[in-house]
Amino acid sequence: MNVKEQESQLFFHTYKRLPLEVERGEGCYLYTTDGQRYLDMFSGLAVNALGYAHPAVIRAVDEQVRKYTHLSNFFIQQPQLQLAERLLRLSGFDKIFFSNSGTEAIEGSIKLIRKWGKPLGKSQIFGMSNGFSGRTMGALSLMDKEKYRAGYEPFLPGFGTIEFNDVQDLTAKVNQGTAAVFLECIQGEGGIVGVTREFAQALNALREQYGFLIVADEIQSGIGRTGKLFGYQHFGLTPDIITVAKPIGGGLPVGAIIGSKKVADVWTYGVHGTTFGGNPVACAAGVATIDTVMQEPFLANVRTQSEYFSGQIRAMMARYPFIKEVRTFGYMIGVELTVESAPIVDAVLQKGVLVNSTANTVIRILPPLIAGREEFDQLLTALTTVFDAQ
Repeated sequence: MNVKEQESQLFFHTYKRLPLEVERGEGCYLYTTDGQRYLDMFSGLAVNALGYAHPAVIRAVDEQVRKYTHLSNFFIQQPQLQLAERLLRLSGFDKIFFSNSGTEAIEGSIKLIRKWGKPLGKSQIFGMSNGFSGRTMGALSLMDKEKYRAGYEPFLPGFGTIEFNDVQDLTAKVNQGTAAVFLECIQGEGGIVGVTREFAQALNALREQYGFLIVADEIQSGIGRTGKLFGYQHFGLTPDIITVAKPIGGGLPVGAIIGSKKVADVWTYGVHGTTFGGNPVACAAGVATIDTVMQEPFLANVRTQSEYFSGQIRAMMARYPFIKEVRTFGYMIGVELTVESAPIVDAVLQKGVLVNSTANTVIRILPPLIAGREEFDQLLTALTTVFDAQ
């Protein structure tokens, strides 16, 4: 029995696995058991900010695992304190709660919002069309994509979606009973699409009018991926709650809810909790990741390399008319095509480069933040070869 047959026999059939058996990773590269090397340019779906086997992460994990791998949250833990201090200092927010994942950060935020809104008579919560919040029932209630929602009805009451970047729809739907509006300022699963300034300004103004909360979902776009700490900082938006996950654990599972003064005192002892959230080994890896990424020369390199790649790929548009648009926000890159992107992604894999297909026609590129000119040139070469064959 080969590994593909074994996987099919053992697991619920929820994942369409890549035809690779990975043995190890190093830097921006994965190495398979058959001796092949692949450039990973979607980095665990934006999780592996520092690539694979980064010395700072390995050192932090090794040191912490020798002390303790888990304590319940009855104990104060130094790795949690250190990661919390960094995230709050860098964000300017006031309180934090650690979860295991991004979708749990979304779920916890929903509870926090409902607790905040109940005495004010506010319960309606909105997500955005074409957004992606996770796989749990609360997260699905925020979304409108039938691909993820079909068969799981009924969803939570008091939820709805607003058409992304449609100011008229936003204005028509929010009111005095609105508790919160969730949005990804850069929609990842939706094809690397940014919020418009007009929409962000309208959302800010309507919050002032009706007193609801704005939740910035930074699970994919946070921690340096756009060349700034958070994606919302590019758009003049000021959220009340931030949800983060993916890269903050340096490849280990941890998420967080970061709250402003407005919600800092909503939760009291025992009203919310987690067994594994804020795992000390994951938090130690997170400290190493934050300390590496959040240095201005590091972030400046992300911006510089992004500009280089976007310039190169845009220059290819005249040669390849099926490239419809290129959208770049640091190392969140979407190349929208007039044809389906999945066959292109499969062909690029045959050239030894891993990218991702999303929104049917978009090549999604989420490189490790350590990727440089050499890696982008390798990706450009692979794309050129595949595009030439179209």
